Amino acid sequence: MKSRIFKAVLAVVAPLVIEFIVKKISEKLDKKPQEAEPKKLPA
Repeated sequence: MKSRIFKAVLAVVAPLVIEFIVKKISEKLDKKPQEAEPKKLPA
């Protein structure tokens, strides 16, 4: 019984956690190219 509840909670929470992590990673990746672009433009 507990495993069913655990699986149900995991099925709901896991996508939210993954989405949160992906957003944080994409925000960091978005910031890095913006810092690098001005250095590339003059060259």
